[in-house]
Amino acid sequence: MKWTVPVGVDGTITVKDTPSIGGANTYTVSHPGDASHQAATTSAIVQMSRAATAVSVTTNASSYAYGATATVTAHLGTTYNSRTVSVYATPYGGTKTLVKTGTVDAEGNLTATYKLARNTTFSVSFAGDYRYAPATVTRTAGAHVKVATTLGGSYTSTTYSGITYRVYHRTVKPTVTATVTPNKAGQCQRFQVQQYYSGAWHTRTTSGCFALAANSIAKTQLSLTNALNQKFRVRSEYERSTKDNTNLSTWGGWLYFTVRA
Repeated sequence: MKWTVPVGVDGTITVKDTPSIGGANTYTVSHPGDASHQAATTSAIVQMSRAATAVSVTTNASSYAYGATATVTAHLGTTYNSRTVSVYATPYGGTKTLVKTGTVDAEGNLTATYKLARNTTFSVSFAGDYRYAPATVTRTAGAHVKVATTLGGSYTSTTYSGITYRVYHRTVKPTVTATVTPNKAGQCQRFQVQQYYSGAWHTRTTSGCFALAANSIAKTQLSLTNALNQKFRVRSEYERSTKDNTNLSTWGGWLYFTVRA
């Protein structure tokens, strides 16, 4: 907009304006000069406040299995002339990366997906528009490790209620091996054994910490003394310490076994 106004007796000029755009508005004053004065131009920047809008970010879970895909939903409230948001992901200790930029739908939502291997902070940014200020919100989702457990030394297998059981001689000491991904060398790995009786599973023992080796593997042996004709199951847990901010503590799946003469 352009105004032409006379200069007051005190050398000032006054104009009134109601900006339609928030943020930085630049006003420029020019004098064309005359026989006694050179032309001159000056400007000033006036910051106009902008309204706040509602921006939020949600994930379809608070934590995820190792390598699982999170669904991230950005929500944008009332705005004036921009309906665009950007979704970013920052894995713990990693670099912030753009996951998706786009226009929200009629409900104000934009959905993106991201595969997690580490605890990850998701952020949603609205750059602002003529009347609404920029805004950014964040949400952190946890990532479990992958715990692969194996049970060696069985001589056959059998099935009870649709579940496969490894079968052992009572003189054998089965080796339980746990492998954790990603590598967690030096961190704690526990083993737990349960026995089935009286119609339910009961914990017989939960081990202390076994330090994961350089290859992120821990092993233990089971004693089958007084275990004849009984049903058991074993699993292992990665137990993170305060030194690990990358992943969550994680139980592996159960392995079932029984003992025969």
